Amino acid sequence: MASILSDCHDFNFSESYAYADIVRKHIFDDNCIIEITGLASDFENQVRKPQKWTLLHDYIEHIISSDIEFNFGGPGWDYDCIEPLFPVLDSHGIQYKSLERYVSDLYKEDDSDVEPDITAEMLEENKFEYALEYFSDVALEGLVPVITKEVFTLLFSDRNAMMKFNLKIAEEIGEKTARCTYWPAWLKTAIFCREKGLCAICKRDLTAVWHTTGKLAIDHIVPINLYGINDPTNLQVLCQSCNGTKSGGEVVTSNVFPVYWK
Repeated sequence: MASILSDCHDFNFSESYAYADIVRKHIFDDNCIIEITGLASDFENQVRKPQKWTLLHDYIEHIISSDIEFNFGGPGWDYDCIEPLFPVLDSHGIQYKSLERYVSDLYKEDDSDVEPDITAEMLEENKFEYALEYFSDVALEGLVPVITKEVFTLLFSDRNAMMKFNLKIAEEIGEKTARCTYWPAWLKTAIFCREKGLCAICKRDLTAVWHTTGKLAIDHIVPINLYGINDPTNLQVLCQSCNGTKSGGEVVTSNVFPVYWK
């Protein structure tokens, strides 16, 4: 049990549902251009073979970073603009110095255990430095990775969103990518779990196939022939029948999932 839990993430989701909705709307907005080649952290490798940090991670990170950075600038910006971020960091358990602690450390003499007397004037004088030179880095470095992971987990389960995301990438790339011929174990396990052990299209139970042979039919949602890529967001698990009948010129997936009860 310990080894399983060590790979788990304690999801907060307090902001992640809102960000997931923003990212999804961007993906489905036909007027929104993703420009993934400029945002990707390692575009050539991400396109060539599955990476755990996907192109969707890069896109989510860009949107979240841009949104958080807006709290530290823009027309009419003032110190009060960062106040909504304090409860967000608190809810995610991210440690940071308060303005009072920050100013106290500024005025504290080296190697002294004596806390300086902090006045309202001292806080007012240093609050902008605190916001722009200290707190902005804490917010970006602390929140962005955590919320990106949570938003990815929400959106990766949405195969229709993954299809639309990869159609936009295919249109942007406009050239054929070499087909990956080897799928790592972590990828097969992740997609099998996402599909709940069922074929992504017809919902046939594939658990017997998985447990007896360990082999899965990994399919490109947007086919290689249509400029699909080998990023995990463009992959799904199919039964042998659906995999055999789906042609290299079809973009087919399904957002049908089993419900908990009827």
